[in-house]
Amino acid sequence: MTGYGSGVRQSANYKVSAEIKSLNSKFMELAIKLPRAYMGTEHKLRSVLTDSLKRGKANVVIDIEVLNPTKRHLNINTALVNSYLQDLTALKERLGITQSIDLQFLLTLPDVLPTENAVADSEEWNLIVEAVQEALANIALSRAEEGVALAADLKTNRDSIVASLAAIEALVPERMVYYRERLQNQMEEIRERVTIDSNRFEQEVIFYLDKLDINEEIVRLRQHLLLFDSVLQGGDDQGKKLGFISQEMGREINTIGSKANFAAMQRFVVQMKNELDKIKEQSLNVV
Repeated sequence: MTGYGSGVRQSANYKVSAEIKSLNSKFMELAIKLPRAYMGTEHKLRSVLTDSLKRGKANVVIDIEVLNPTKRHLNINTALVNSYLQDLTALKERLGITQSIDLQFLLTLPDVLPTENAVADSEEWNLIVEAVQEALANIALSRAEEGVALAADLKTNRDSIVASLAAIEALVPERMVYYRERLQNQMEEIRERVTIDSNRFEQEVIFYLDKLDINEEIVRLRQHLLLFDSVLQGGDDQGKKLGFISQEMGREINTIGSKANFAAMQRFVVQMKNELDKIKEQSLNVV
């Protein structure tokens, strides 16, 4: 689900801001921008974020402002700088170069300011965790607002399928009469040319009409719709559950469509398929 949440935590030494932006996605995709010093503990933060967000493409940005200058020091590799300086000085003398060696240049040389040796600060880390938790709480509120609108859309789609199913069920008697009359007319034409065993004919008619029966599919689809409504009311992993139920609904709708072979019914089958496609697309956005 889409959403946005932010959190801020501050102490005498640091001010930490966390922002979380979430977009719709079938799976959990998480990108975290975190200071290098905390890469070793990133998995803890990732676990908290994944458990809370569950689903979506989330981008987490953490910004740290140092309020106490004594909390940050240049981690200069002095021995390496001295080695670079000696080598460059010797090169200058050998080549007869008079230009001075600039300190700013020395600081840009490889490994003079190694970032991988940055030291994690427990106070700063705790502020990061608290800011992220606040951002998660706020994004949950943002998602909840979207969820209300999403649930209303899904219920509208579900109600439309219920109405179409009721219309199909009402057409069942008319459809059976149509097929009985059609079979009788066809058999009357055949009787004029060949002799037919009446008992065998009745058996074939019963078998044929039984194959056309869609009562079981209607009953199962109605049960799926009731379960869909129940899941929509609340619970965990609603998106995955709704996705599974919509697949089962699709099977019953397709079977009804293939068995119906009745124009008046097919129109409602098409409407149900259209609404079900909307449900499948929307359920991907549900956590």
